Amino acid sequence: MQWLLDRGRVPFLLLIGGLTLFFGYHCLQLEVDRDNRSMDADNEAQKSLEAEFRDTFNEGDSILVAINDEGLSTDNGRGRIRELAAELASLEGVERVISAADFDFEIPESQRGLLLSEDGKMAGVRLILEKFNDEGQKLSALIAKIELIAAEETENGIRVAVTGLPVQKYEVGILVRRDQRVFAPLSLLVLGVVLLFVTRRFSGMLFPLLVSAITICWTLGIYSLCGHSLNMITSLLPPVIMTLSVATTIHIYLDWLHEAEMENRKRILAAVRNLYRPCLFASLTTAIGFLSLLLSETPAVRLFGMFAALGVAISYLLGVFGIAVGMSFLKPPFTNPDESPDHAADAHRVLDFIAGLTVNHPVKIILVALLVGVVGVVGMKRIETDTDLLNFLGGEHALVRDTRFIDEHLAGISRIELFLKTPEGAPLETLDTLIEFEEALGKIEHVRQSFGFAGLVPDEVRGMIGNPVPLAGVADRIESKAYLNDDLNKTRITVFTDSIGTLEGLSLIESIRETAAESLGESFELGLVGGFYRVIVESNQLVASQLKSFLVAILLILVAIGIVFRSLIYTLLAIIPNVVPLLLTAAVMGFAGIAMSTGTAMIASVVIGIAVDDTIHYLSAYRKSGHAGRAAAIRKTTRSTGFVLLSTTMALSAGFWVAIFGSFQPTIFFALLAGLTMWFALLCDLLVLPAFLRLAAPCHLKKEVQNEIPV
Repeated sequence: MQWLLDRGRVPFLLLIGGLTLFFGYHCLQLEVDRDNRSMDADNEAQKSLEAEFRDTFNEGDSILVAINDEGLSTDNGRGRIRELAAELASLEGVERVISAADFDFEIPESQRGLLLSEDGKMAGVRLILEKFNDEGQKLSALIAKIELIAAEETENGIRVAVTGLPVQKYEVGILVRRDQRVFAPLSLLVLGVVLLFVTRRFSGMLFPLLVSAITICWTLGIYSLCGHSLNMITSLLPPVIMTLSVATTIHIYLDWLHEAEMENRKRILAAVRNLYRPCLFASLTTAIGFLSLLLSETPAVRLFGMFAALGVAISYLLGVFGIAVGMSFLKPPFTNPDESPDHAADAHRVLDFIAGLTVNHPVKIILVALLVGVVGVVGMKRIETDTDLLNFLGGEHALVRDTRFIDEHLAGISRIELFLKTPEGAPLETLDTLIEFEEALGKIEHVRQSFGFAGLVPDEVRGMIGNPVPLAGVADRIESKAYLNDDLNKTRITVFTDSIGTLEGLSLIESIRETAAESLGESFELGLVGGFYRVIVESNQLVASQLKSFLVAILLILVAIGIVFRSLIYTLLAIIPNVVPLLLTAAVMGFAGIAMSTGTAMIASVVIGIAVDDTIHYLSAYRKSGHAGRAAAIRKTTRSTGFVLLSTTMALSAGFWVAIFGSFQPTIFFALLAGLTMWFALLCDLLVLPAFLRLAAPCHLKKEVQNEIPV
C-alpha cells in the first residue's frame, strides 16, 4: 500500500484508465435480448416436447391482428379484411395467415369467436410465424412492420390492434432499452446528491461516483464480452451495481475524514486498516446473496446474480485501492473525532436517543421485534404468486389497451396447446373420445374456446368416421396437417383462454389435466406446450427456486459471520436483526396485495446479503469498544458507526429507488421493497442488535475482548 500511495499512483491510474476504455468499448456494444429467450427456464424435457410439437405440426408462435369496423359485413369491409390478410401474409417471417376470408366469410361454428366477433364488428387475422434462428432481430423487424401496418390502417373510425406473446416480448425489449437510457444518469444524479449531502465535500461525492461508474463499466463490459444481452431482469444490473459500489468507498472515506492523524499517508493507511476487513466480509455476504440466485432455473436470474456478485467484487477492490490512491491527492481536513460536524449534529442526537433506548429498554425492544416478526409471518401467508406480462407493462401501455380491447370481442388472446399422442403410436380410428374431451374443455372456467382436428370435420361426417368411413380417408380430403399428423397418432387441441395471470393460469392447467384424465383415460398421452403455458409453469417454479436460494444464502452468510467473529453468540445474534426486516417486507407485500413475481421473488436472496453488511460493521466496531463496558460500547458504536450505516443506507436505498421510474411492475416493486428492506435492516441493527448485546452475559463480552483478533 505504501508503494501504491507513492510511486505506484501513476501506473495504477494508467492501468485503471486503460481497462476502463477497453471494457467501456464493449459496454457500448451491449445488446438487448429481443426475444427474451433467457427468461425461459432450463427444462430439457419441456424443450424436447416443444420441439416435437413444432416439428409435427410446423407450428410457430402466433400474432393476432384484429380490425374493428362497423361496416365489416359490407363488401368494402370484407375487401379490407382480404387486403389486410394478403399484406400481412406477404411479410417475411410469416408462415401462414388464417382469417375469415379463408372461409369466404362463412365462418364455421368451431371458428366463431376466433376470427369474427359475435356482433360481427371485429375480425381477427391470426399470423403463424416461422421459427427464427437468430437472436430476435428478424422477429423484431417483423413486429415493427406489423405495428406500422396496423397504425396506417387505423383511421376514420376503423381501429386495428395487435397482440400476442411475441409482441409482448418485443415491447419488453423496447422498454429495457428505454430504462437503460434513464437508469444510469438518474442513478448518478441521485447518488451524487445523497453523497454530497452526507459528506458535504466535493471529493466525497466524486470518488464514490467514479468507483460506481468504473465498476458498472467493467461489469457490463465483461457481460458483453461473454456474449450476453440485457433482458427484463438483467436491466436492473446498472442501478443495482452502481448503488452497491459506493458502500465500501463511503465507509473508508468517512473514516479518513474523521481521523485525527494529520499526515495524509498515515491517515489513509489508518482508514484502510480499520475497515478493509469488515468491508471485505460485508462485500462477501452481499456477493453470497447474489450468487445464491445461481440455483434458479431461469438463465436471466442466474446471469443477474452472477454479474451482480462480480460487480460487488470489483467495487470492493476499487473501493479499497482506488479510494486510497484518490485520497492521496487530497489535503487532509482538520477534524476533531470527539465532536460532531455541524451537518451531522441532528443525526447524532437521534442516534444518541436510539442508543439510550437500547441500553435502558432492551427487553421491550426485543418483544416488539418478536411481535413484528409475528405480523410478518401473518402477512407472508397472504402473498400470492402471480406473473402477468400485461400487468407488468402497466394499464396505460398501448399494447395493454389493444389486448384488453381485443379480449372483449375475440377469443384467443392467450392459448395453451394440448399435444396428444396415442399409446405406442397406434393410429386413431374414431373421434368420439376427442369430441367428448373438447366439449368438457369448454366447460372449464377461463376457457373461451377450444379447437382441434374434430372441428375441421363436417358434422354430418363425424358420426360415420370409423364405420363405414375410415379416419385416414377423411384426413386426406381436408387440410388437417396442422392438427393431425400423417400417421394419425399425434394430434393437438388449441385451448383459447381469457387474458389471465399465472395464479389463475395454474388453476386452469390443473383443471385441464383433471378433465383429460376423466375424458381420455389411457387412450392418449397428454403434453402441454406453448409460450403461455411456459410463463405459467416457470413463474411458479421461479418462486420455489428463490426460496431455495434464500435458504442457501442465509446459511452461507451465517457461516461467514461465524468465521469472521469466531463466536457462536455473535452468529446467533446476527440472525434476528436480519430476518425481521425480511418478515416486515413480506408483511408489506401481503397486506398491500403485491404478488410474488419474477422480480419480487429475488428480494430475499439479494437483500439478506446487503442487510448483513450493517450487522458486520456494527459488531466489528462494538468489539473494539468492548473495554469501555457494555452500555458505553453500545452508545459509542451507535453514535459513530451508526452515522456511517445511516449514510450508506441513504445512498443504497436512494440508488435502488431510481428503478421506481422503470417500465416494469416487477422491477418497480423490487426496487421499492429492496430499498424499504434496507431501512428496516438499519432500524434492526441500531435497535434490536444492541438490545441483544445489552442482555449478553458480561463474562462473554470480557472473553471476546481479550481474545479479539484485530479487524
